[in-house]
Amino acid sequence: MIKHTFMVISLTLASAGCVSSSGVARSADAEPGVDLIPPSFAGNFFTEICLTTAPSFEGVGQAIAGETFVQNSGTGTYYHKFADLSIKVSDYGCSLVFKSDMSVEDTLSELAKGVTKNASNWGVTIPKNLDITSRPSPTGDGRYFRIGLPR
Repeated sequence: MIKHTFMVISLTLASAGCVSSSGVARSADAEPGVDLIPPSFAGNFFTEICLTTAPSFEGVGQAIAGETFVQNSGTGTYYHKFADLSIKVSDYGCSLVFKSDMSVEDTLSELAKGVTKNASNWGVTIPKNLDITSRPSPTGDGRYFRIGLPR
């Protein structure tokens, strides 16, 4: 009876747009958190979510389900509830954006460490076509980094 009730509640929430079919909460107001996370953690998330679901990226919702993300119901972007970090699957592929106040060199070094370590843990190969870009934060405090894997 409890399983049946849980399933009815889950299906009701999913149909109302509060929870996606993968179990990730959805909201029209979803946006990233404000905390900065170490770039190595961003690399871990990228590997766990984008690299393990490549090349179709169809499993991104399931990969994110156990983490603290909310999906914006309008854009489809997954936002971390606490960290200034987001993940997006689009026609391009899968990308992760995060904010760092470290130097560009240190951020890229730590990001690479996180991707490499987690790739080994997940048994995935790091593709050569990763796309990494950076731009200053509009508020002038740090930079936004984007790591992406094209389809």
